[in-house]
Amino acid sequence: MPQYLLQAGNTPSLSRYEAAAVMGDSVEKLNERTLLFTAPDDQAAKSLFQLLGASIRLVRLEREWQTYTESKLEAALVELLTRENPAKLQFTVAQWGDRDTTRISQGALKAVLAEKGIKSRFIEGARDGLSAAVLLNQEVMELVVVQQGKKMLLGTTLVVQDIDHWTAKDRGKPYADRKKGMLPPKIARAMVNLALGNTPKPGVIVYDPFCGTGTVLMEALERGAHVVGSDLAHEAAVGAQTNLAWFADRFHLPAQFQVFQSEVTHVTLNHLPGKIDAIVTEPFLGKPQPKPNELPGMFRGLEKLYLGAFHQWRSLLRPGATVVVIFPRVELPNRPVFDCQNFVDRLATYGYTRQIDFGQIRYHRPQAIVQRDIVMFQYQ
Repeated sequence: MPQYLLQAGNTPSLSRYEAAAVMGDSVEKLNERTLLFTAPDDQAAKSLFQLLGASIRLVRLEREWQTYTESKLEAALVELLTRENPAKLQFTVAQWGDRDTTRISQGALKAVLAEKGIKSRFIEGARDGLSAAVLLNQEVMELVVVQQGKKMLLGTTLVVQDIDHWTAKDRGKPYADRKKGMLPPKIARAMVNLALGNTPKPGVIVYDPFCGTGTVLMEALERGAHVVGSDLAHEAAVGAQTNLAWFADRFHLPAQFQVFQSEVTHVTLNHLPGKIDAIVTEPFLGKPQPKPNELPGMFRGLEKLYLGAFHQWRSLLRPGATVVVIFPRVELPNRPVFDCQNFVDRLATYGYTRQIDFGQIRYHRPQAIVQRDIVMFQYQ
């Protein structure tokens, strides 16, 4: 069966767990930023890749050597570049893996191509590859070399993330709130994929009880789920409903959504279309820039909020349901770490079993004080 490579995004651990949820057991970690998986053919691989939020590039594996020589690699690169007998060619070579290897000589490749009567232009880019904007808007053949010690893999880029689609979802929605809409759509999609896996069952219900502007709900709707959201703020509930209506119309999706205003511990089955299959949410995380002396009180308040939520969700969830939640974490120099791990340890008595634990998926924006741990539970 053909093999393919994924280039992980800015949070490689999230890329890896998401890929495993969508692609299954075939996913193998080659290095921190490269994953390997199998698929029946290119179209199947592309279809799987387009479900992902946390991986940025799909590469078809063409060659693999346990040991290699520069001449062997150069010959293979030229063979791939000339496979379709082009009269003119724009190309680039990305190099992943070991960072201490010498960059491949574009001059040597161009000279060999010229000998074969092929006019070529080498497109200069970052070591990891050209930007999505270039690959989406220009005809460029991108070869990818992955080196790990003496082992060498060679592939060709098939597709990159459609940045125009992601930008339209993020910036085009009619309602925005910088205080409530900070979860990036790609992170939201990856969290939804952790909960739903490859093929959501018909009629699956995804609920976000801290829905804000509806980012998680839009990603779940695009995956084919029936989505339900609620928020303490009336403005957010109305705004999320507006965004979902816009999103369904813009991307031709069924209008299987509902949003209402409610405090998280007051939601009952009377608010919902049925028992919930998955909760995916980024709850209130406290102040984005708390002072050190505020942290003990802030985390005590958050734990009380979260405990009430998890207690109430027991009456809403189906047995076997999945819960994917972001928890805050603050680590300051020469001070104790503040997180929710001790509180979460108590959730086992409520019927929640951790599938992805603290520290396994952690992300934060540059300069951010509050980090985020993505934790996944199964409810029984």
